[in-house]
Amino acid sequence: MSTHPLSDHDSATLLIVDDEKNILTSLSRLLEEECDFDVIAKSSAIEGLKVLEEEPIDLIISDMRMPEMDGATFLSEAAQRWPDTPRILLTGFADIESTIRAINDAGISHYISKPWDDALLVKIVNETIELKRLREQNEILLEEKEKQRQELERLTENQEAIIKSRTAELEQTASQLDLAYQELQESYFQAVPLLSNLVELNEQHKKNHSSRVANIAKLIGKEMALSDRDLRQVFIGALLHDIGKLALASAIRAKSPVDFSPVESKRYQQHAMLGESALLSFDPFRDAANIVKHHHERFDGKGFPDKLSGNGIPIGARIVAVANDYDNLLLPNNFLGKRLQDTAAHEYIIQESGKRYDPEVVQESPITFLH
Repeated sequence: MSTHPLSDHDSATLLIVDDEKNILTSLSRLLEEECDFDVIAKSSAIEGLKVLEEEPIDLIISDMRMPEMDGATFLSEAAQRWPDTPRILLTGFADIESTIRAINDAGISHYISKPWDDALLVKIVNETIELKRLREQNEILLEEKEKQRQELERLTENQEAIIKSRTAELEQTASQLDLAYQELQESYFQAVPLLSNLVELNEQHKKNHSSRVANIAKLIGKEMALSDRDLRQVFIGALLHDIGKLALASAIRAKSPVDFSPVESKRYQQHAMLGESALLSFDPFRDAANIVKHHHERFDGKGFPDKLSGNGIPIGARIVAVANDYDNLLLPNNFLGKRLQDTAAHEYIIQESGKRYDPEVVQESPITFLH
């Protein structure tokens, strides 16, 4: 391994790279005081690479926009040379394309939007370090298992009692390995290569909301016999339907729509168009961008942003509207201002058929999630 193993009481060493001195100071103070980590702060990617060559680092946090070498390039180089060192990218909303490059080329474990939330950043860093510890423990168990296997091969047939004893130990080690692997899977903070998780990092009460909406929308699309291409666009549009919320103030994201002031309500309604704008630069996502823009339209024409009605609303947007509202009704801070049980949410979707929702979409919705 390229980094040293950590015990439960070891202090991790973090490398932070950012060309803005005030950000380096803020992050260093936060992680040293809140997590008791050793922090090395550097103002350029070149200096960061030099540190990595000279000493073991447990976690890299890098800004995206830096002179000489940007964060995506720096983290990609780090990934090739020190693959076991987890990498976190600090990025702004305008850097979506660069963030995707960092996901694909640098294999980052997380990306955090600026300005960050201190508590969330500390939580992500702690979980990433804990995940690294679990992986190292997992490797130790694997090495121990391999040693025991080799020892077992050296035993002779005349050592049956010893073989039985070692086999028992091996089985115990295998059980420990399975348990460690399960903990690893459960602790893994969805190091997601999907833009939808950028939203969910700032909306903790909606954890996995986008994934659930995408799966529900895909089921509906299959029932309505959509083509494979259209199903793919519906799935992408559902995953990214709330991407525009990244531009909203945290105070708005934390509220239920029923509690918005007129100014907040107007600002909130802009997220659909902001989401479309974010995706239009990617040609494969153009149909999905149209879904994102219109997923808050209503069948009766009273939705936003364009007050489309009936079949004038793209079919993908009509499908996502049902899937999104159904899942939201089961969560706090929804558009009704109260969380519903599954049966009540189902009844609400049925009652709003022909008003909020396309009756055909409601009728084709699988019973597996609507009862």
